[in-house]
Amino acid sequence: MRRSTLFAFLLLAGCAPKMGNPASLIAQERIIGVRADPAEAAPGDLVKYASLVASPSGTVDAQDLSWSMCNLRKPVAENTPVSQACLTGDLPQSAQGGSVAVQTPSAACANFGPFAPPSSSGTLRPSDPDATGGYYQPLRLDLGVEQAIFRERLSCGLAGASLAMSQEFRARYTANQNPTLVSLAALAGETPASLDALPASQRIRLIAAWSSASAESYPVFDSSSQTLVDHREALWLSWFATAGVFDNSVTGRDESDPAVSTENPWQSPATAGVVFLWLVLHDSRGGVDFAAYTLTVVP
Repeated sequence: MRRSTLFAFLLLAGCAPKMGNPASLIAQERIIGVRADPAEAAPGDLVKYASLVASPSGTVDAQDLSWSMCNLRKPVAENTPVSQACLTGDLPQSAQGGSVAVQTPSAACANFGPFAPPSSSGTLRPSDPDATGGYYQPLRLDLGVEQAIFRERLSCGLAGASLAMSQEFRARYTANQNPTLVSLAALAGETPASLDALPASQRIRLIAAWSSASAESYPVFDSSSQTLVDHREALWLSWFATAGVFDNSVTGRDESDPAVSTENPWQSPATAGVVFLWLVLHDSRGGVDFAAYTLTVVP
């Protein structure tokens, strides 16, 4: 039976964990991250995608990973980020491998943006932007029985704005860039601890940091007031490991918080050995970065 999930960039959590396990525990092979370069693409752009596949034995070089663009619009009655048909439909494969390059469909902004295409029953309703003003192209990933959806942010321009407002938006808006993870540190109490010598059965404070440029500022068009409202990206981090227990599966900072790090207490396992850990950093416009670490737990 295929295991699947709808994860936009909001929580790129991979396929559902086994019953009873926290989302952060890697007890089976799971797709837990996708990074797009560029992080925001126009129709016709070639985008390089990199996957992060985790397993109990470490990071997987997923050469059998299948990537398929889904161009199916979401029915109005479906309360999901993308059409359920993107998961259940027989989609043509766009590429295969752990890292691939795929061209953004030329009709992406018509299918999923503010400029809806005509249909046999008249012009289709345009898609609504998210809170950041964004529109997204769905991309399905298949790996054996595992399946996931990633959404690439689209550069589509504004709908319902005056010419002057559209020109101001283009002058002020910068396409999203992926955030950048820079470090992971550990504290046992208040004492710095080496990642290759973490004490067993202890509460370890893990602190992940990102670059100061990761949280970008951007304007959002408010159609009701016909104005541009400035925002700053929120950043959040998904935590995954093969052993131990995190206090939280996700931590982060909202758009009003300028801090460049986040902390997550982790209860180390009672048994000494190697623990694989992964961090997946998200920004609120769909950017992603990820990193893998090997922890060594000692008696």
